[in-house]
Amino acid sequence: MRFGLEFGSYPSDVDPVEVCRQTTERAIVAHKNNFEALFVAQHYLCGPDAAILQSIPLLSYLAPQVPGMYLGTSILILPLHPPVMVAEYIATLDNLCGGKVLLGVGQGYRENEFKSFGVDLHERRGRLVEGVEVLRRLWSGETVSFQGKYYQLDKVNSQPRPLQRPCPPILLGADTLKTVGRVPEVADHWIASRRHTKTFLREALPVYKTALEKQGRPFKGLYIFRDLCIADSTREAEERIRDGYERRYLRYQQWGQPGEKYDLKFEELKRDRLVVGSPSEVVEQVLAYHQEFQAEVMWFMVDFPGMDPKFITETLQRFGAEVIPQVKKQLPNSPLP
Repeated sequence: MRFGLEFGSYPSDVDPVEVCRQTTERAIVAHKNNFEALFVAQHYLCGPDAAILQSIPLLSYLAPQVPGMYLGTSILILPLHPPVMVAEYIATLDNLCGGKVLLGVGQGYRENEFKSFGVDLHERRGRLVEGVEVLRRLWSGETVSFQGKYYQLDKVNSQPRPLQRPCPPILLGADTLKTVGRVPEVADHWIASRRHTKTFLREALPVYKTALEKQGRPFKGLYIFRDLCIADSTREAEERIRDGYERRYLRYQQWGQPGEKYDLKFEELKRDRLVVGSPSEVVEQVLAYHQEFQAEVMWFMVDFPGMDPKFITETLQRFGAEVIPQVKKQLPNSPLP
């Protein structure tokens, strides 16, 4: 298995310069403590209560400070962006980081984002599918002509190409059984979100495997994103994360995040979602994800509103020192699925 760290939104009353400093510090701590990947979320216009650092400039800044780490978008809202721009930004990043980009994309869901970009929300699926096709063609190095419903290209050539050939792995977020079943039509892998309960994963994994078979592709393992808190005991860890966890998921509910209800109390939210406890308990939980869901790449959100920054750093250090080595004794690295 391989492990990563995710950076997401933060309370808008926190100085963004301080957020940049903390983000850089945590990325370096993760790099020094056996993590192998960094992922950055994307939203726009998160205010007035929240803000987010944009993924591509942030990853480009972090790249030379964490050499050798995979750098992922989790996820980039592809329908909001011209695919030509995305192709050349991602190709630039892939060359900067030595061919370590993981491009996670999604179709988005927040109406105010689409309105503000002048994009019809109802076009998001079509723009996503066409956008991925355009990316792959541009990254081929060939002269490209494309006449789609949303995007048109006439004898163009995109340079530089990504360092990875033919292109970086494309991961796709999907939140319903229907959209999970369509992932292999578009992308290389499905991202199982931190919001998905184990109940949903049990229903979705067979759907995903069947869809892969129809495309003539083998199932090589799952990319899973979870929330994480480590302390000396489960009780202490839950107390540390409780308030910030409820606040984070209430924001998702307010944003109109698809899927299940999120305006719930901690006991309901954490069930089948949160990886929490002492280091030994977390080892058991991670191994269980591999055994039941064939998790091969697993990454975590560890910072929540109001949480002590020192404790967040300690969480990264403890996971890197007390969890990752124990897991890798049983599940050594294999090639990325």
